[in-house]
Amino acid sequence: MMPSVALVVPGVFCIPISVSKQSNKKKALGFPPPLLGEEPLRLPILAEGTDWVALEKPAGVGTRAHPWDTAPDMDAALNTQLQAGKPELLRCGAEIFASVYYLDPVISGIALFAKTRAASADLRNRFGSGDCRFRFQFVTAAQGPGKPDEFQADAPLLPHNVKPKMIPSTAKGKKSFTDFRRIAESPKGWALWEAMVGFFRPHQIRAHAAVVEIPILGDDLYGGPEVPTQRDLLPGKQRAGVRFPVFHGVAIHLAEVQLVPGDTESMVVCEPPKHLRLLYRRMGLDGPAACGDS
Repeated sequence: MMPSVALVVPGVFCIPISVSKQSNKKKALGFPPPLLGEEPLRLPILAEGTDWVALEKPAGVGTRAHPWDTAPDMDAALNTQLQAGKPELLRCGAEIFASVYYLDPVISGIALFAKTRAASADLRNRFGSGDCRFRFQFVTAAQGPGKPDEFQADAPLLPHNVKPKMIPSTAKGKKSFTDFRRIAESPKGWALWEAMVGFFRPHQIRAHAAVVEIPILGDDLYGGPEVPTQRDLLPGKQRAGVRFPVFHGVAIHLAEVQLVPGDTESMVVCEPPKHLRLLYRRMGLDGPAACGDS
């Protein structure tokens, strides 16, 4: 039996949730090119309810179309497959697929989609009201002594009028809050942080990390540190390829979504992709705390 809970919002209908976690890990949805890029992709189903499904989103694709993005988006790809009558999409029992929140292309992790219009309205309302909980992980340069292990960023954020990014603005920005916690730091000069929010605006975690001076590794848009080479991390190694970066992209991942705060049965989790786990290991950030066991 799959555990069940119910999402209840005053004045809105109740969405029953039936969550299948590890048993659903092996299920996946396929996308032929060019729907999500030049190569075929199969995205694992992390969890599924009666009216929603959570997929493992790789970096390089977005959850929905956005003026800042040129990457393909999962909303369009899912609905194209559904309208074409692809059997594995039909088996989901969806009338539509609608992303519950925007997750920009550089972020890997949990992408949540409603299967009906009513569920989309309800879940987006919950997200907009801050009723869910999200936990991101990211890598940055070690700060050394003096930086607290936990703090909140509360800079109001405003879209830049030219660049595809968010900037802090006390005059015109919208309220934004991110709780940060350092969970690991290595003698190699790197640190692993987590960011926790109930609601997030586009680029919020990236922008707030930059504001509080812990910009994310590889995030050129927000002044993040450059990705080290294998020689930087493993100075004794002499094999071929040591001069190349050990990681490509922005080192941020959405690791956990909780649809009903305090209810572990409504939690969806997603471990970092293999290349990000390898980065943790090479940086010495792969201890128990880095795995979320602290």
